[in-house]
Amino acid sequence: MSQSWIDRIAEAQTLRFEWIGGRRYERRRYGSESRLVAATCRDCGVARGKLHVVGCTVEQCGRCGGQAITCNCDELEAIADARGAA
Repeated sequence: MSQSWIDRIAEAQTLRFEWIGGRRYERRRYGSESRLVAATCRDCGVARGKLHVVGCTVEQCGRCGGQAITCNCDELEAIADARGAA
C-alpha cells in the first residue's frame, strides 16, 4: 500500500459525518455493513471499524443505507425542499 493511500485512509478517519439536506449523519464504518466478508475492505483497504476512504464503492450512505457513491439522498432532499418552498 502506497504512502499516499495510507494518508488518504488517515484523512478519512477525521471525516466522521456527512451532511445531507442540512442534517448530519454519522458515516458508516467498515464492518457495520450487512455483508461483512473480510478483515479489510475489498475496495479501499480499511480495517474493520475504520471509516472508508471517500469514494469507496463499499461504503453505505449514513442516511438510507444504500451505496454511498450512487445514493441520491442529496437530490431527493433538494427536490423535497423545493416542493416545500413552493
